[in-house]
Amino acid sequence: MDTEPELELVDERPRQFGLIHLLVLIAVLALASALLAPLFRTMTARQAVFALMILLVDMTVVAATFIFCSMLREKVLSVAGRRVGQTNVGMARSRALGRTATACNFFFMAIVYLANLILAILFAKQDFPWIVIISQVQVGIFTTILFLQLWWDRDFGAIEFFENGMAAVSFKYTPWDQIIVRPCKLYENGVNLHIQSGTKHSGATMMTVFVSQPLKQYLLKHHGEESQFHKKSPG
Repeated sequence: MDTEPELELVDERPRQFGLIHLLVLIAVLALASALLAPLFRTMTARQAVFALMILLVDMTVVAATFIFCSMLREKVLSVAGRRVGQTNVGMARSRALGRTATACNFFFMAIVYLANLILAILFAKQDFPWIVIISQVQVGIFTTILFLQLWWDRDFGAIEFFENGMAAVSFKYTPWDQIIVRPCKLYENGVNLHIQSGTKHSGATMMTVFVSQPLKQYLLKHHGEESQFHKKSPG
């Protein structure tokens, strides 16, 4: 008799800010103040106003992205149930590569973000740097999204599987009644996802993803062709 594989069911309730997050925020602000203080001392009043405007734009973009993405995420989680697992990056057999890649991407973009911010403030000594600001907004949005991937313990680019459906990206939810999971004949740790579109005029999508063996067994058992047939058949 087959036994149900033991899978980690992650409690995906939105996390609350705690003391540790406040301390990290204070540390980041202190570091930023230490780095930017020498620049502000050399600025005229007009240049300082430009610099403060740049900082205000940055904080607004980061906060707005964080709030907007969190709202979309909570909307998905309200119907998805608990998370069962997620795909691995490429053909990897575990999440180690995905976690490392997500963290490295975030830290790289954070460095680019801070460098771009300093560059924008330096340009503010001459005139308001509109072109640099546009670039900074884009980098800020992407950096915030990468941070949220770490915050949600989600590998960037991964597909998440939940009790009631899957999320191809952080906010795109598809229920299981539109998905059939089939074994992949080419790869031992792969499964084929046959996804029906939610609209009448769009065709189905098929993709191959790589997962751990316990997750593969779970998906095939609960959402394979036989499982879907039993769910749809009367009685």
